[in-house]
Amino acid sequence: MRLLLCIILILILAVPGFACAEDVWMLVLNVGKGDAILVGVDDTVCLIDTGYPYVRGRILAGMSRMGVTSLDSVMITHTDKDHVGGLEWLADSDIPVNSWYASAYYMDVKESKHPLKKAAQARGKEEKWLKAGDRVSLGSAVLSVLGPVEEADDKDDNNSLVMMLETREGKILLAGDMEEVEEETLLDAGVLLKTDVLKVGNHGDDDATGKAFAQEAAPSLSVISTSPAEKPGTPSPEVVERLRKLGSTVVCTVDSGLGILVRLSGGKASWEYVDMPGTDAVSLVSIRSVDADHDIIELFNSGNTEADMTDAYLYSETGSEMMVFPSGTVIPAGGTLRVGTLSSDREADVVWQDKKVIHAKKADTVMLYDAAGRMVSSMDNGR
Repeated sequence: MRLLLCIILILILAVPGFACAEDVWMLVLNVGKGDAILVGVDDTVCLIDTGYPYVRGRILAGMSRMGVTSLDSVMITHTDKDHVGGLEWLADSDIPVNSWYASAYYMDVKESKHPLKKAAQARGKEEKWLKAGDRVSLGSAVLSVLGPVEEADDKDDNNSLVMMLETREGKILLAGDMEEVEEETLLDAGVLLKTDVLKVGNHGDDDATGKAFAQEAAPSLSVISTSPAEKPGTPSPEVVERLRKLGSTVVCTVDSGLGILVRLSGGKASWEYVDMPGTDAVSLVSIRSVDADHDIIELFNSGNTEADMTDAYLYSETGSEMMVFPSGTVIPAGGTLRVGTLSSDREADVVWQDKKVIHAKKADTVMLYDAAGRMVSSMDNGR
């Protein structure tokens, strides 16, 4: 019987046009007004955009949720900080990355200073620049680059990579921060935009997802990554209504915990909100003081158990600087931890390997995040 089943399976696989089903998914992470999207086809995964630096924990939590330990590629749609901000920590991490891609067109930055180029070089890799017509393999599927068709000089949003994930299970259109200007170039070029799932452009703002573009794409599911608190007016009610009138289900990351998980199977899209991991003792740690004169930050654990600070991190807003607590760092119950820097002239328990982290003259805010990227405490420098 077992031999017979094996023979039947071999015969089925030999039928022309037969293909096994793919495991196609997209996790659009809740990173506020920004983009950080994990896309997987079977065992191959890419990260599209990296959000701001301080969403580090969200990306790592998303990778953990999906069982991802390495990235086939990292793709940066354009150079806005809410899309490219996490490249530095990612390049410094021990996460294996095979390829580094970015839009071939960009503004206000020299190629030698481009964040993607710097990240790739830090890993000893050669960066790759993409534009319309390029194709990147993702397992058995393909990411087809639809745009940019031409270089924009008005704003970098319109130099965004626009990509169509083409799989046997269906299509996902990833619009970056493309606004109506870039949408028009795609429409004028006759680019095929019909899709099953749309990652809505520019955080659902009213300067994107115009009527003509929405009608051509006609997605059954539309996913918006934004935070109204960070970008008021998003998602635009007009954009949401426009998509819904086309029969599209519209969901937004702000309503989720960790993010929105989309799966494609047989041309149909399903989705679910993904919860954040459970809290731990770090949630009871607060910033007790921020001493700009001596570059010292003191943390206090108000809990009745020690707080393991491993992979929690501090972020200094003005300088966009981040320190990840090394493994084994703990704060005793009811105890304190002093974090100094290379500029500190006072004793410290942990040294932030940077100078002048806290701005001494301008207003600055120091934030504490747990390992999953939840902000648990913040304090300004009193300037």
